[in-house]
Amino acid sequence: MGSLRIGVRALTFGACFSIQCIVIDREFERIKRKNKKVKKLKAIAADLKLSHTLFALPFALSGLVLGGVQLQSLTLLAFGKLLLCMFTARSFAMGMNRWLDRTLDAQNPRTDSRAIPSRQLKAGEMLSWSCLFGLGFVLAAFTFNRTTGLCSPVVLAILAGYSLMKRYTWGTHWYLGACLGLAPIAANIALQGHVPSSVLLLGLAITMWTAGFDILYATQDVAFDTRMKLYSVPVRFGLARSWWISAGCFACMILLLLQIGRSAPVGSLYYIGVFGVAGMLIYELGLVRDLAKNRASMKLDRAFFTVNGWVSVCFYICVQLDSLLQ
Repeated sequence: MGSLRIGVRALTFGACFSIQCIVIDREFERIKRKNKKVKKLKAIAADLKLSHTLFALPFALSGLVLGGVQLQSLTLLAFGKLLLCMFTARSFAMGMNRWLDRTLDAQNPRTDSRAIPSRQLKAGEMLSWSCLFGLGFVLAAFTFNRTTGLCSPVVLAILAGYSLMKRYTWGTHWYLGACLGLAPIAANIALQGHVPSSVLLLGLAITMWTAGFDILYATQDVAFDTRMKLYSVPVRFGLARSWWISAGCFACMILLLLQIGRSAPVGSLYYIGVFGVAGMLIYELGLVRDLAKNRASMKLDRAFFTVNGWVSVCFYICVQLDSLLQ
């Protein structure tokens, strides 16, 4: 049970961190002072969505368990460093996205309230914060081992490239998926120095899952992306076909998770987790079924944030419990 307690503590630590970020975000909303520094911090916290750091943590922990890492042998310090890497890497990626897309954001009614287009923050300030987060990620990576540290700049380059992809290819959704799929792979490199095949499969599964829900989310920008000549699956194939492509991505994720069962010593609880994930993804597709009828969906936020948040948490719990019972 020591492993489960460590895992629960790590999730609790991450959850508390996210809750604190949410509280900070809300407190900033109540501050009415004209202090420019406070206003800039408020703009950064809101734009980078600091409270969403926990999103990739459960999959990173799942990757460690599937990779054979004994969580009970790890300290909270190690988990803290993993969380720091995720926080700084994600904040860097979000900051670069805001900086690179600042001209587009200013022309899109959905995003024109973001920090740079609304002039809450200068473009140079956002770039400076992004570089600071990037530096923090590199320094945190070197605390694990030399390989992790040397790979960290490559990871940052990959993360920064996401915002440019939609200017060249509708494969941008899978590129974003690969960025998130790096989480369990990087965690294993950091703690073990190598990546088992089961973790590579998990990274691919996360790639397909992310691409699936990002395609759904991109449907709300079809008109704008078409006008600005940006690339996406909804622009290329339309709403109805995008729904089916998203469903295909989710199906590939489930098949990859099932394949992990053939390359790693897992039990029945693991498969319960996989079928639980399948059920949630079917529910997500049901929420936005209007897209399949070539109509815009009003439930994208619920499908995108709520359901996908539960997918990673429930999967980790089942993977961890299954490992303990082996």
